[in-house]
Amino acid sequence: MEGLTKLIEGKTKIVWDCVLIESKDDITAGDGARRDEIEGKAAIATATTVNCFRWLEVNGIPTHYVGIHDDRTFIARKVDMIPLELVARRIATGSYLKRRPDVVEGTCFDDLVVEFFEKDDANHDPLLVIDPVGKRLLRFTPSKPLGEGFMSEQPLTGSQLAILTDSEVVTRLREITQSVFEVLEEAWAKQNVLLVDLKIECGIDVETGELLVADVIDNDSWRIWPAGDKAQMKDKQVYRDLAESDDPAAKAKELGKIKSNYAWVAKQTAQFLV
Repeated sequence: MEGLTKLIEGKTKIVWDCVLIESKDDITAGDGARRDEIEGKAAIATATTVNCFRWLEVNGIPTHYVGIHDDRTFIARKVDMIPLELVARRIATGSYLKRRPDVVEGTCFDDLVVEFFEKDDANHDPLLVIDPVGKRLLRFTPSKPLGEGFMSEQPLTGSQLAILTDSEVVTRLREITQSVFEVLEEAWAKQNVLLVDLKIECGIDVETGELLVADVIDNDSWRIWPAGDKAQMKDKQVYRDLAESDDPAAKAKELGKIKSNYAWVAKQTAQFLV
């Protein structure tokens, strides 16, 4: 990006000043411990994100999306990101079961389960319990049962999450997470695809102070099961479950299948707007 300043580079995207958000061809798992490159994934991911953000805006949910810059980059409003991953779950699966072994896989939650995770790769994005009244933060490891995974307690004031001392912000983050899930869940359901869970991020518009859905929403952001069948999943979990291989041809074949899944998702999300 000639003439622009790179603000931050993450595992799968680059954020440029002005603000341009460029996806990369990288795909990662295990907090970046596993990484591969899939040529063309950046453009597919950007197309998916643009489709999702445009659909959210149509449904009255404010996002930082402004417009398309090129096939792998979109223009966004500048926001101060809140270092949280906001997760909504309709179906019990994945890491949730490790923390709640009492719950049977496939259990459907009539009321969405909404969880907050701190963005902290070094500690594997710990689950947070936020106490705005007591102005404290409890952290739990996401891979252990809640009764066994206690990590630490910290005052909210002075932490990177000090904004959460405002209980209205916490409430609004939960409401936005639920609304985003329900809007996308309905859109997927019209295509006979079950939205299992979803991860989003939010930020504060630096000009208006408005709380916005930010970052990206692409095929790394959710679990989706066509026809409600886990065996047909098209999301990043396919990559997470991919066995390591020393055979370059076999690995290239599997990554090609994953690219096809991602391309399918981009095509289907375009149908949200039809």
